[in-house]
Amino acid sequence: MKQTYLGITSFLAVVIYLVSVFFPSQILTSIYSSIAFLLLLSALKKMNGANRFVVLLLLISGSILFLFYNVSFLEALFSFGENLNLLGLFLLIPLFGVLMSEAGYLQALQTALRKREKSRQAHPYRLGYILTAFMGSLLNLGSMPLVYKIGSESFSSFENKKFGLTLLRGFGFCMLWSPYFVNVGLVLILYELTWQEVGGYGFLIAVVYTILVAVFYPFITFSKEEYIQNDSKSRNNFYHGTSPLKGLSFYIIILLFLSIAIEIVLPVNMLTVVSILALGYPLVWSVSIGTAQGYLQAAFHHISHSFERLNNEIGIFITAGFFGEALARSNAGNLLADAILWISKGIIPLLILILIVSVMFLAFIGVHPVIIVSGLGSSLTPEQFGVPPAFMGILLLCAWTLSTQISPFSGSILMGAHLMKERPWNIVKKNAGFAFTALIVFTLLLTVFEWIQAR
Repeated sequence: MKQTYLGITSFLAVVIYLVSVFFPSQILTSIYSSIAFLLLLSALKKMNGANRFVVLLLLISGSILFLFYNVSFLEALFSFGENLNLLGLFLLIPLFGVLMSEAGYLQALQTALRKREKSRQAHPYRLGYILTAFMGSLLNLGSMPLVYKIGSESFSSFENKKFGLTLLRGFGFCMLWSPYFVNVGLVLILYELTWQEVGGYGFLIAVVYTILVAVFYPFITFSKEEYIQNDSKSRNNFYHGTSPLKGLSFYIIILLFLSIAIEIVLPVNMLTVVSILALGYPLVWSVSIGTAQGYLQAAFHHISHSFERLNNEIGIFITAGFFGEALARSNAGNLLADAILWISKGIIPLLILILIVSVMFLAFIGVHPVIIVSGLGSSLTPEQFGVPPAFMGILLLCAWTLSTQISPFSGSILMGAHLMKERPWNIVKKNAGFAFTALIVFTLLLTVFEWIQAR
């Protein structure tokens, strides 16, 4: 029961934050920041030892910085609500998927895959990648188990570990450009960018990333592979409707159009736009197709159980915002920038490599990318390196994406390990060659982008 109340409280904090975006008020900021602080205390109790240690270390360090720079109590309190917009994405984005499930769209997609395999040669890995890239753009990490379930019940046979690793790499595609992802939202806030300024570059890099996935596909091998086979009888028992698939297409197209159009029209960032759409769009859609009651019940279940599922992310995001604000008031940014410039000698490719490798290394040893990117974004300004803000945003997107492909602590690799029934460390070793090749390719692409933007 306590977890249910905490889930509802998390939701209310996000709603209050969204109201304050349109009606700025110190009272509202005090309320949602205080709630965020209480949620952090509750999350600390549920975290594992390693994450709790990192969070406590950052809280102590941030508090020392606030005291050293004589920051008022109210300003320090407000810093706990600094990343509530990111928390809103984690809490609200899954509502898009709740509607898709309640409307029968996912079942229709599974039906289409089964019919396709009856008439054409099966390509489970290619389709798995495409589905993860497509659905992950909306559903975030939840797309991996969902696509795995759809694939495992639709394809006649496939190699389980190869399929899981393909889904993991497909998830990386989304992280480079999707406005519904936390990492994209964070860099937009850090450098005060619109999605249009980075989305096109990010998608282009994602296309090149997909080519790399195809190049490395033949080299995916596991010594103890598990072969999955589905008998034809179980696969023939499926839903025969086709209209929901058209509904899914319209649902996605209209959502993408509204996201871009609203950001252009309203003076708010993409995070706020996406969060507001997550609150209203699925509800309106469910009313229009007659599934409002089922959707509301499923949505309430999601919200009430959200803290139980996301307590780790809640604690990390709130702490990252607190520490980022403290770091921004210190001289650490100038010292770090001077050190990076001294090592790189101002050479852009070296600068790119240093920053991306630093993020990858810190993620590899267990530091959450939200904390890393928040710290770097708060400390390093584009002006210090003589580069455009959009370039820094794209650079951090690439760094975050690669860190999730190489860190045994990342949510995507842990999810992949669960689906593949493989140890996270083994997945990291299998993915290392791909990730470091992508690092070199991304460095070259980013160098070209910087040259184009500087002209």
